[in-house]
Amino acid sequence: MPFITIDNLNKINFELTDYCNAACPMCTRHEWNGDLKKNVNTNHTTLDFIREKIGIKVIGQLNHILSCGTYGDAIMNPECFDIYKFFRENNKEAKIELFTNGGARDINFWKDLAKLNIQVTFSIDGLEDTNHLYRRKVKWNKLIENIKSFIKNGGVAVWEFLIFKHNEHQIEQAREFSKNLGFKKFIPKHTGRWKDYSDSGEYRDVNKIKVDDYYIEKPKSQQTPDVIQNIRPLRYYKDKEKNYKKIICKSYHKTISEIYVRANGKVSPCCWLGDIEVHEAKRLIEDYNSVDLNYTTLEKILTGSFFYKLEQGIYNYNQKEQLQTCNSCCGIK
Repeated sequence: MPFITIDNLNKINFELTDYCNAACPMCTRHEWNGDLKKNVNTNHTTLDFIREKIGIKVIGQLNHILSCGTYGDAIMNPECFDIYKFFRENNKEAKIELFTNGGARDINFWKDLAKLNIQVTFSIDGLEDTNHLYRRKVKWNKLIENIKSFIKNGGVAVWEFLIFKHNEHQIEQAREFSKNLGFKKFIPKHTGRWKDYSDSGEYRDVNKIKVDDYYIEKPKSQQTPDVIQNIRPLRYYKDKEKNYKKIICKSYHKTISEIYVRANGKVSPCCWLGDIEVHEAKRLIEDYNSVDLNYTTLEKILTGSFFYKLEQGIYNYNQKEQLQTCNSCCGIK
């Protein structure tokens, strides 16, 4: 069956950078022992790269553009504003989104960004006395100053609130605060990263993680009303994968045809596959230059061996090409 092509492509998730101003302990930027990974803080996507490797024609045909990276926060890219301006100038109708901790840049950046008619989802996990426990290095006063500048100048803002033991008592207070600030939506959600696999495939199932001289702990309840049980599906974990026979790929489903472009130029269908040089997708790749926009055109990448094998694994569940990530995140019984 058809898969993602240069003609049906209508959504791109641009990582834009693998730099970040924060130090969130459960982020994929870190090893399980808390050390920063060696392959971060090395790449920014440039505006010239997007012009040359993606092109105005493709940008113009998209109905959704977003930045929700594996390793970085897009606002750390020196050309972030210019890139988003380029997106909007060449596509007046697309939904454009940025996901960020909101703690970097100044009020003028956020003022200008608001005028581009984009939606910004701010990841804020608590209030003044708790947000920094997970969003380490994010300064509260700076964050609120940036938010106010963005909203005051017409920006559409969403607040996503990851729930932990240390902040679960603040959900309703944060919801009210979000309304007062002018957020359009408040989304409390759980993280699935208490149960996870390391880059080497080691499985982890924990209730708390040590950070400096304190612990980040699971919330007491996983059933808070209206909470999205998200980040990663609960069925993702250990020994359950064999129960899923069919995959409905969220990157190519109904009206969606999506790719994910890493800050280093590597292309995959989605950020769930993460770093394809590290995670399990690497077993399907014979030549990394063949999935890298620095060496291969987007059209050739999409018609190449990697995307072909992914397609076979997705639509032929008993094939050796099937990835556990595809099975786990997009598999159904």
